[in-house]
Amino acid sequence: MPIRTTHRVSELIRHQGRRYPVAVVEARVREVADVAECAAVQLRTPGGSTRSVAFVRTVSGRALTVESLAGLPVDDVVTVSCLPLDDRGGVDYATLRQAALVDAPRLAELEAGWRESHGLGESVVLYGESYDFGAPLARRTYAASSPAPKEADDGRIPGAAPAVPAYIQGPPLLAVPGDARTLTDTLRRAAGSGAGRGCHFVDSAGTERYLPYAELLERSERVAAFLRGDGVAPGDRVLILAAGHEEFVVALWGALLAGAVAVPVTASADYEERRAEAESLRRIWTTAREPRVLASPALVEAVRPLLEGASLLSLAEAETCSAAPVVVDVDPESPALILFTSG
Repeated sequence: MPIRTTHRVSELIRHQGRRYPVAVVEARVREVADVAECAAVQLRTPGGSTRSVAFVRTVSGRALTVESLAGLPVDDVVTVSCLPLDDRGGVDYATLRQAALVDAPRLAELEAGWRESHGLGESVVLYGESYDFGAPLARRTYAASSPAPKEADDGRIPGAAPAVPAYIQGPPLLAVPGDARTLTDTLRRAAGSGAGRGCHFVDSAGTERYLPYAELLERSERVAAFLRGDGVAPGDRVLILAAGHEEFVVALWGALLAGAVAVPVTASADYEERRAEAESLRRIWTTAREPRVLASPALVEAVRPLLEGASLLSLAEAETCSAAPVVVDVDPESPALILFTSG
């Protein structure tokens, strides 16, 4: 899923005497063909002037030019392989704003230093202006016994400014064998990681229940086989109503393993007394295009009068399914959850 680069709309950048909300600039840039992500910032050049810069990641990996963003309030564009993230998983705008612009003569000098320190006969810079994030440039030496580079202890280039590019334009990173591509991959990998790993559930009375990942996978696979046997196809929606946390987790993973899009809904303690919650459930079910409902046994009968014509499936019955586990090839770009919130 693409990283969202939204932030406060009140932040502005200046371009040719006018001011523009950064969020609006980013949204306009993302409308350009081949742009997957964008983070726009205002940078100050060594000469003291300001320039609006769009850091973009492209779908193809191809570098964009300012001409590609003609008509948009952008002075420079830098194509990157990824955007920096902060500790909350959002785009790190503070880091981007600290980028220092390296002018062409200085860049040529630095490139010559890189060629010398790496023993290269020739090199190429993929875009005319390079941005860095404060790491001092250092000569590198290569030990004959090891292909990995190491920093020279005293080989810093005299007077070198912080100018090591933090991002290099290029194609997307190659997948590493064994890496999880989907949520269901992560569960299978966790289940195979060995004993002693799993989920801990604590109820309102303080009683703890431990569920190993291997057992969670086994129970969820039975639910997935049940759903597929009931006709659930990849991409279908399944509304989940669970009476407890453990039941919810099993139902959720069962839906995901079946390739379905889970629509989790918090169950009401009493739908007859709490009519607003009953109406909310009915509205969510209708908005979600009337999907199958996978519910704890106690909730199946409670919601039957509320969801006329709904296909109601018991989680307890699903967990007794004896069919062979199914393996669904889930598209990593496909949605996993649809969340209805009170907001």
